[in-house]
Amino acid sequence: MGKTKKKTRKSSTHGNQPELKGDLTCPYRDLAAEGKGEGLLFPFDEKALAQLARGTAVVIATCLALPDAIAIIPTSTSAVSWGLRLIGIWTIAAVAWFVGFLFLTGVFRLISGGVVLTAKGLKVSRFDRLIPYETIHSLSLEPNYFFTRIFSLPETARRLTVLFDLGFGGSIVKKFLFPNFLPSFFFTTATFDSLVLHLVERCGMVQPAEPSLVSGFSLSRSGELSRIAATFRFMAKQRVLVTVIIVISLVSFLGRKAVVNFAYNQGNKIYAQGRYDSAREYFEWAVKTDPTFAAGWNLLGQTHYRLAERNLTDFKKARSCWRTAILCKLDFVEPRINLARIALIDRDFDEALRLLVHAGKLAPSDALSRLMEAELLLKMGRLDDCAAQLAQVRKMAESKAGLTRSQRMLADCLSAQCKFYSGDQKAASAAIGGYSLEPANYHNDENVTLLLSSRALIDCRPDLAEAAVQRQPNNPDVLLQAAFVYLQQPALKSAQLKEDARCRSLLNLAAERSGGVNPWVGTLYCQLAFLGHDRPGALAFAKEALLVPEQNQDAVALSYLSEILQKNNCFELSKEAEGRAFALRARKLNRQFSILPS
Repeated sequence: MGKTKKKTRKSSTHGNQPELKGDLTCPYRDLAAEGKGEGLLFPFDEKALAQLARGTAVVIATCLALPDAIAIIPTSTSAVSWGLRLIGIWTIAAVAWFVGFLFLTGVFRLISGGVVLTAKGLKVSRFDRLIPYETIHSLSLEPNYFFTRIFSLPETARRLTVLFDLGFGGSIVKKFLFPNFLPSFFFTTATFDSLVLHLVERCGMVQPAEPSLVSGFSLSRSGELSRIAATFRFMAKQRVLVTVIIVISLVSFLGRKAVVNFAYNQGNKIYAQGRYDSAREYFEWAVKTDPTFAAGWNLLGQTHYRLAERNLTDFKKARSCWRTAILCKLDFVEPRINLARIALIDRDFDEALRLLVHAGKLAPSDALSRLMEAELLLKMGRLDDCAAQLAQVRKMAESKAGLTRSQRMLADCLSAQCKFYSGDQKAASAAIGGYSLEPANYHNDENVTLLLSSRALIDCRPDLAEAAVQRQPNNPDVLLQAAFVYLQQPALKSAQLKEDARCRSLLNLAAERSGGVNPWVGTLYCQLAFLGHDRPGALAFAKEALLVPEQNQDAVALSYLSEILQKNNCFELSKEAEGRAFALRARKLNRQFSILPS
């Protein structure tokens, strides 16, 4: 019987190759043979990166779609429409992530190239610092089944952990080991196996167990186990901490996004129904959850504005919300236009023009800012400029996407008032003659009050003026136009007490809300006093209208005052009023404003 030779396992001391089986001739590039440097380059694989991009796209799109699944509930008409919209959102997110991730990894692959093994050490990328082999204390290969399953990778993902010291510094620095991770999903399987084999071949270490490229292994240098074990324990705790932080951050971010978008969409839906009190609660919920949500602040300002029009709150809250919206998003156009609306109500024409100039610079093709500028010119009594601005808006709309229904209605109403104050009542009537006077036929974003008020002026109908006042009892312009309509009634000119009392009541409300900066208040009071044969009172009101500062004046109001005074033989004051009106029309507007917010 022959002697059997007992096999013994050699310790993997420095210079001895570990008992790992594999193919050392797997794909890599010899940079020295190519004349491009030294060492072996293990390239990143384009197909592997594409598979990673596909897997991550599914996960990321799902995470991003979850808050939208809740957010679109208020605006979905049925479960089918909700599902179709959700699929669309998921598809867009998946495609966007896939394309973006693939582009970035392609750039990374082009710049980095891959992992390089030189005669002296390891370079994780072509331009990374060299890690000398003698500073590497441990090599650990482990499969990651969770990562493989969640990203649907075709083969089990593995991670090679390289623990090394910096090779410089004092004794305290040298005590620490630092990790570097090489994931398998950047390479083909053969390339990654070859990289592991070559790296192990050049780093002789103690083998604590049978090493395997499939189930993993952990190799280390002699006498380093306690130090390496301490590093791995620290890394395990660090991994748990990072995982907890990521989970909390994701839940916080996605949960907050879901709440904000749901509240915003629900508020928007209720706002469109005209239930401003309820809509305000949802918008407040949205901005409370995310104080930087500019769109939420803008619509919260809209609800406050609508409530202020009905005298249920004041315009200061709306102004504050819109300013906050601009602070959250400096290039936000809509709140600037909305602030210009309040400036027009306050007859702060310089501020209104500044805001509209800003809006025009930020969005040159926006028709609403130009229409608001036409309204500004109308309130200043610059009728020719207003007509020219409206013509410019219509011409611009023809060459672009056109005006929306609400913008077209606004343009027609402004055009009608402009023609009415110019004395062309027939053309004014034709401008808005095709519009229904039934508010139920219009959407919430259409200015029905302006339509009713314009029609009341042209047709001299107190019932339409009262309907406009009922919709916006806190708007001084609406109140004054209603008083103007009453003053044109034959009954009032015959000193009927009922109409006189209503006209005076409207003027009192307008005077209270305008703060002494609207010349129409004094002008219409003057007309009413002359009708009541109160000449001293009429002259006092006329002088009050003339005392309104130039930046708040209205050339049409002054011309109308001049006519009233001339009919009552007050020629000197009439001449002064007409002279002031002419000067206002001739004054050049200052449009040189900085785009920076004030």
